[in-house]
Amino acid sequence: MKTIKGVSDMRDVLGRNSTSSTTAVIGRRRARGGFLALCIGSLLVLPGCEVTNPGPVQDEFLADPAAQPGLVAGSTRRLAELSTWTTYTTALLSREIFPGGQTGAGGHDVLTQGGHVQPGSFGNRFNDAQQARFIAETAIRRFNDVGAPDALLYQAHLWAGYAYRALGENWCEAVIDGGPLQPGSVYFDGAVENFTQALGLASSASERNAALAGRAAAYVWLRDWDAAAADAEQVPTDFVFWLNLDQTGGTAYHNWLYFANANQPYRAYSIWNTFFEDYYTDTGDPRTPWTDDPGEPFANAALSGFGQVPWTNQLKYTSRDDDIRLASGWEMLLIRAEAILEGAVAGADHNDAMTLINQVRTRNLSDIDEQPLDPWAATSEEEAWTFLKRERGIELWLEGRRLGDERRWMEDGTPGDLDTPDWDGITTLFTERERSFCFDIPDSERDSNPGVPATSG
Repeated sequence: MKTIKGVSDMRDVLGRNSTSSTTAVIGRRRARGGFLALCIGSLLVLPGCEVTNPGPVQDEFLADPAAQPGLVAGSTRRLAELSTWTTYTTALLSREIFPGGQTGAGGHDVLTQGGHVQPGSFGNRFNDAQQARFIAETAIRRFNDVGAPDALLYQAHLWAGYAYRALGENWCEAVIDGGPLQPGSVYFDGAVENFTQALGLASSASERNAALAGRAAAYVWLRDWDAAAADAEQVPTDFVFWLNLDQTGGTAYHNWLYFANANQPYRAYSIWNTFFEDYYTDTGDPRTPWTDDPGEPFANAALSGFGQVPWTNQLKYTSRDDDIRLASGWEMLLIRAEAILEGAVAGADHNDAMTLINQVRTRNLSDIDEQPLDPWAATSEEEAWTFLKRERGIELWLEGRRLGDERRWMEDGTPGDLDTPDWDGITTLFTERERSFCFDIPDSERDSNPGVPATSG
């Protein structure tokens, strides 16, 4: 078995226990209490209680101070359900992980394993994303109506911003509240608007950083590189913002990248034949750990056209309640580097971009007995782009961001390699359909919304 140093402290490597990251988990502890308030307000039936359901809760009761934290918590819960599944699904689509053939519970359909999103599919994920956005925006409207505390209004705007960002990074086209089909950039406009509002309500440096980091990432997608770099430069490198996952809400809120491959009972995917298999073997980079298990040599299903897949397992996530990182100061350095490569920083060139990229790469990891990694050396702008894309893929591995990155780089025709592994010769599963780079508007929306055309098949 591959020896892993400090795996139990992996979240510490990423800054989980730094002062700024701990205080930055806005609503982490409040969320559970708020969710309870929402449940009570919704009159859920509890074990041992006889409750008569009076029907839908009247809208005016949402203005009750006791219900207000529950609205915010409801948004974060929907975002958690969305994120835990989309990080898993997009890891397959972007070839961060190799499919093990598992379908049904704990797995994906054959087309998705092959990298293709069936038109009109994944309605459950679309619903999660839209509900996260809608609940947060409903909270904002009600909070403004009744003059709720700025702290709650800040959280509602913050989570609306991250919900919009998730929609934009994962769906190519936008639909808002039953409206017409629009360009996906509409989602990032919404993200910027809400993060800007949150900034005006922030009461601490950590709250400001959470909004700045989210807005910087949204500006990247709007190709406003001046604004993206300006926001990113204000976020300290030790800042980390997490989305809370836990087991209290059932399997929907588990970390599915862990659970689907924890051998309890699933071995649904593998690190075999990905970029990260050789990369981790060669470098020992603690951001991309994986291991093998001689007692379990294969994934627990067969891959179409291939057979049994050699099983290796990621160790970035090691429990069902491991949180997912939404933003970090290290990502901000990479945004600044990309802005330089995009020509948005006067007087800077690819060497300045490489300085920032290598600041991320060679940071001190002595807290887990690791030596800094060797810096990348670029002799041209094209090589610098390759290292930017590579370092961003390593830094954000299994955080649900890679598929979106691939799409925007493809749309912009940026130079440099992506390090995406070539699986075409393994089985026709990977060649019989084009690889997808985003989710489609689902049939559930197309069938009920006259402004969105039906799928073509």
